Amino acid sequence: MDFKFLLPFKKRKNEEIKINFFGYLYIGFTLLIGFAAVNTGNNILYILLSFLLALMGISGLFSVYNLKRLKVNFIPPKEVWCCKENPFELIIRNQKRIPSFLIRVISPLKNTLSGIIPKVEKLYKGQIFIKPTRRGLLKINEIYLESDFPFGFFTRRLKVKTDLEVVIFPKPIEVKIPVLKQLHRGKLEKTTSTLKGKKLSGDTVEGIKEYSNEPRNLIYWKAFARTGQLYAKEVSSEELLREFTIDLETLPGKTLEEKIGQATYLVLKLHRMGFAVGLKYSNKVKIEPAYGGEHLKKLLTTLALL
Repeated sequence: MDFKFLLPFKKRKNEEIKINFFGYLYIGFTLLIGFAAVNTGNNILYILLSFLLALMGISGLFSVYNLKRLKVNFIPPKEVWCCKENPFELIIRNQKRIPSFLIRVISPLKNTLSGIIPKVEKLYKGQIFIKPTRRGLLKINEIYLESDFPFGFFTRRLKVKTDLEVVIFPKPIEVKIPVLKQLHRGKLEKTTSTLKGKKLSGDTVEGIKEYSNEPRNLIYWKAFARTGQLYAKEVSSEELLREFTIDLETLPGKTLEEKIGQATYLVLKLHRMGFAVGLKYSNKVKIEPAYGGEHLKKLLTTLALL
């Protein structure tokens, strides 16, 4: 008899099978019925044994087919932070005619799974939360699909190739620097070796103009309150302008990781306050102060990859 039709259902190298608690009970009960049938010669026990073995075989065939031809993709959020739950978009494409049931998606990172997905027809979209433990470049080349469908006797796990590469930004570590308190009061008396600032005297406003991505300290809020539209102040060349360059080596952290975390905190803090921010580290890194979201991303990426 030709059994080639069973070849698609044989165990593959990228598969793992685990017997669950109820699976052990079921196997034990099946063996008990088998021994009883052999010792007694009771036909009813033989029929029951045949039924139990057939049910076990059907369970195996369905569990294999359930995980076949599933393609998984991850779409990362705009910012991925270290030591924080980051929501990745999860997309599963089912290329079979029959739906897949009770699917779990597990990433190689510890304690990262999607929860049970009851049913995957042609396309499933959801979220999986990934919590990286280190900054830097994260590469996920493979993930695992897992299911105990149909009866829960066995858990079958299938390794699936994927292609995900994302930069993990450092975890911000709060650092207290006197300059920050001065900035909160709207007054800057002096700068430090950690935050090298540039200050020009004068604060004369010559007029207003339409907002075009100017720093927050140049937004004319009174006009916004009256009209509901953003305007920026037109100032003279002697306008008060603050630019800061963070010197990584002078931060109070004891290790490089602490200094990077503190620099990340300062970059975010000063950016939110509307100042141009730069970065300096020995002779390896020198980024001039600038504004904007793209510049912020450049600073955070540099810190992540140091």
